Amino acid sequence: MNNVPLPWREVLADEAAHTITGDVRIIEAFPIPQLQTERRVWIYLPKSYNRGDRSYPVLYMHDGQNVFNQATSWGSEWGVDETLEQMALEDSAFESIVVAIDHGGDKRNNEYNFTINAEYGFGGQGEGYAAFLAETLKPYIDSHYRTLPEPEHTMIAGSSFGAYISLYTAIRYQDLFGRVGGISFVMWHDNGAIIQLIRQLDLSPALRVYLSIGELETDNTDFNKLAGEHVTLAHQTIIAAGVPESRARFDLIPGGEHNEGTWSKLFPEVYRWLAAAIKRKLNPNIPSVSNRYR
Repeated sequence: MNNVPLPWREVLADEAAHTITGDVRIIEAFPIPQLQTERRVWIYLPKSYNRGDRSYPVLYMHDGQNVFNQATSWGSEWGVDETLEQMALEDSAFESIVVAIDHGGDKRNNEYNFTINAEYGFGGQGEGYAAFLAETLKPYIDSHYRTLPEPEHTMIAGSSFGAYISLYTAIRYQDLFGRVGGISFVMWHDNGAIIQLIRQLDLSPALRVYLSIGELETDNTDFNKLAGEHVTLAHQTIIAAGVPESRARFDLIPGGEHNEGTWSKLFPEVYRWLAAAIKRKLNPNIPSVSNRYR
């Protein structure tokens, strides 16, 4: 039963104060054949999912422990479930399925990076992790749930190294993931590898990319300045590689820190910007959302 999706209350039956809202299901041990391991996967279904036959966009997220539940989070949860439940009350057109994959603990830095950082001794499994998302997890979700499987309806997002692997996955599998959100995007560790990869590829003009960096990512002013320059370079390189400027957004977050407190506050704006494009595609008369931090 470990690889069968169950209501979260049947899986998390301990005494912890869980903070999950809405219809969230859990697969305790989803196989990752590309990395010869398995991982817990969380699946959030929209409020209206069981009231009709509508199909939905899908948002894939990393660090699943932090997405829905304070009791399993490393710091504070993102509150993605509460955010989407509230958005559904405002406008059901913003509803999406969310699939969140737990990170691998001490394997996280390896799985979220496709190059190896020799100085710090991590990385190198990102290609396999991205292949898992594209070749194993997405086909499973599309075959078991009512999804809109096209890339223009498929989002992928994360923070820090989760942002990095989100962008890597989206540019490697542009035919599957059409919208990517990278919060506190970092690339200090890869000697410019992702920039080189972007320059080697012709990016689809249909790709939609959000990147952000906080003003106070660390207490090191020089590092913060470098981090901002890195994201600026990534943003400019993405545009030069074929993504229209209107579809590549970069926000410098005033007072933004490198933690879940900043990321959870930013998530509603990032999601709204990514999902609004889907909403407008389904209904062209819907106006654009503003870029609050631009």
